[in-house]
Amino acid sequence: MSQQNFLVDGLHCQSCVRIVTGALTALPSVSAVEVDLGADGPSTVRVDAVADLSVDEIQAALREEGDYTVVS
Repeated sequence: MSQQNFLVDGLHCQSCVRIVTGALTALPSVSAVEVDLGADGPSTVRVDAVADLSVDEIQAALREEGDYTVVS
C-alpha cells in the first residue's frame, strides 16, 4: 500500500472535494482519498493506492471532472 500527497489547484468548495474524491476513488488501484481544502491556494489530496500513481495519472482522472490541475 502506498500513500501519496498531491497538490491540486481549482478546488473551491465541498462539492469540488466530492467530485475529486469520486474521480480518484474510481481508479482501480485507489482504496482511499482524503482532501484538505486549501483556503487560498492548492488543496492537499492524499491518495492510498496499491502502487504509486504518477502526476499524469492523477491529472488524467481529473481532466473530465472540471478545471482541476495537479501542481505537484
